[in-house]
Amino acid sequence: MVDQPVVLSESGESAEVEGPSARDVVYAERLEGGIEVVFLNQPKKKNALSAPMMGKLNALLSRADEDPAVRVVVLRGAGENFSSGGDLSQGPAAVPGPEGARLTLRRYLDVVRTVRSMAKPVIAMVDGYAVGGAFALALASDLVCASDRALFVPAFCQIGIMPEMGMCKFLPELVGAQRAKELLFFGGKIPAQRLCDWGLVNRVFPASALEEETLSFARELAAMPDASIQITKGLVNALADDNLETCLQAESTASPFCTTTRAYAATMERFAR
Repeated sequence: MVDQPVVLSESGESAEVEGPSARDVVYAERLEGGIEVVFLNQPKKKNALSAPMMGKLNALLSRADEDPAVRVVVLRGAGENFSSGGDLSQGPAAVPGPEGARLTLRRYLDVVRTVRSMAKPVIAMVDGYAVGGAFALALASDLVCASDRALFVPAFCQIGIMPEMGMCKFLPELVGAQRAKELLFFGGKIPAQRLCDWGLVNRVFPASALEEETLSFARELAAMPDASIQITKGLVNALADDNLETCLQAESTASPFCTTTRAYAATMERFAR
């Protein structure tokens, strides 16, 4: 049984909807057993991450965390991709210069803070591409299920910005500093199975079975004693994330600076053509 989708209005309040035509850039569906499935919903853009999307995603995650009926959150993309990363076509920030970039970036960083600090476990369900910030969002999640065709792309340095959304913390801790630097410097498409072998992905399923198997995984987790799961998540993350806020604060200054460089401007010129 699936409840009506939930979307957020521009004000951040929940709104009544009647099916797919009313779905927003982010929406949630409640499944039986306390599973909340949150969709990034820009499939024509491969679910590219925009500032409005991040604001609404943060609100939906916070709402799910506060709802006692929710036991597990599954985060996924609509269609065949998790997300193509930051939406380079979303236009300039309302405030020009690095100040505006910093205000925009804060919405992305707040999502990472929420995923790491919320009590309910978050499972990232990754199909297709998980690029840049979407890769970081998967790493921030508690568990990751991916399809056998999923590709993870750490695309930051290649467009002239520094890694964002905690990537400089999460990736070295998971794969080691030397391997992390190679991945971040050169980018490339990393298959899900390789990340599973490295310990970044928990389960790899055939693409045709990804949704079914991930939801089965989520139901198994949701059936466990919720207090022990939530307390364990909180303790593990508290011990692991003692310097996460330092990383995010540094990003909020360093990444906007990168947007003022000639290299970044040249990259944006190529995307604008």
